[in-house]
Amino acid sequence: MFEATNLYLDHNAAIWNAIPILTKYKTALNQVIEGIKQNALDQDSAQITIGGSIRELKQVIADKMDILDDSLEAYADDMNDSELLAQASNSKSDYFRLSHEEFETKTKNVIGLLEKNVDAMADYGMTVEQIEDVKTNFNSFQEKRGMPRAYQIASRIATQSLEELFEEGNKALTRLDKVMSRFRRSNVTFYIGYEAARHIVKS
Repeated sequence: MFEATNLYLDHNAAIWNAIPILTKYKTALNQVIEGIKQNALDQDSAQITIGGSIRELKQVIADKMDILDDSLEAYADDMNDSELLAQASNSKSDYFRLSHEEFETKTKNVIGLLEKNVDAMADYGMTVEQIEDVKTNFNSFQEKRGMPRAYQIASRIATQSLEELFEEGNKALTRLDKVMSRFRRSNVTFYIGYEAARHIVKS
């Protein structure tokens, strides 16, 4: 249930990613999943798997970076910062077509720029949660490649028990449900897909 909902939201990030409160709750869910993966010695007992191929994860990250780059590009343009603008002018295809090594380098570099400018970009809709969300996906991408994680999972999440993590994950889903209801009429197809993903239970 956690993973199905998380993946559905990842694949439809363009619909909800600009809503800060949804990003906050989605990031919490993402980090819980990573905590469960790190914590569980037996993933079957945790009733969860970290799904998605390397290619799928790369596409998810490219989609999210495209959205974040748009904000960074607008900020750089307003600041007349030609150097930042040159680094921020990336589309999702610019990311996805790179080799894995080049993709990792580029993504890490732009994440660094986003973190450096996140406070100044508040008016552009940029939040720490958005950056943390894509960093969590990036960790999963590197793990699937057999590479060390670029970013450490939050120490609070890393030290929680499975019971605590599942409780926190359920809280994140409940909060997501309340905010997602805004799409019940404005984007029926997306909302129905979300509801379906919410009720998929791994066995």
